[in-house]
Amino acid sequence: MNEIPKNPDDPGRNRNDNNDAIPRKRNNAMLWLLLVVALLLLGWWWFGQRGVQEVPEPAPGAVAEEPATAAAEAEKAAAEARKKEAAETAKPRKPAKPVAPRTIEPKPIAGANPQPDYPRDAQRRGQSGRVLLRVDVAADGSATNVDFVQRSGTPELDRAAMNAVRKWRFSPARRDGRAVPSSVNVPIDFVLPKN
Repeated sequence: MNEIPKNPDDPGRNRNDNNDAIPRKRNNAMLWLLLVVALLLLGWWWFGQRGVQEVPEPAPGAVAEEPATAAAEAEKAAAEARKKEAAETAKPRKPAKPVAPRTIEPKPIAGANPQPDYPRDAQRRGQSGRVLLRVDVAADGSATNVDFVQRSGTPELDRAAMNAVRKWRFSPARRDGRAVPSSVNVPIDFVLPKN
């Protein structure tokens, strides 16, 4: 059988015929990469399987043998370091107590805030009650917002309590020694005088 040499310029020639003898560089690089990854995984697994090996301590009366080489000394030092590290991690540690910031709540300044006037119409009708107000206190001690938490049931008493508390001054809340804005509930009682 005479084979006719193939012409490289022949359009019927299979382009892969000549490439079969030359290994592809891309496949070769991929194999090396897979080999490196496999070795890394094998090393990781092997070191994970090795536990901390405890070295038995010699009896008090026994004479310890001196290590013959520097490698034996290094292995002994490494074993002692692993043992010490394992002992430290085994000790239970007390959890650190979180330090809560010290907070002082706002309070009305005694003697500086007049009680609300009892409305005459409500007093004539014999109406009394308690109004509970929520006051937002600024860092400077002024009342910035006043809302009802509980009404008395008499609009005149509610209005008198709110108008009076809006003018009040407070000692502001303090957190870690600094004045901060906060809120406080203020009860106002309207009690009829006894005759």
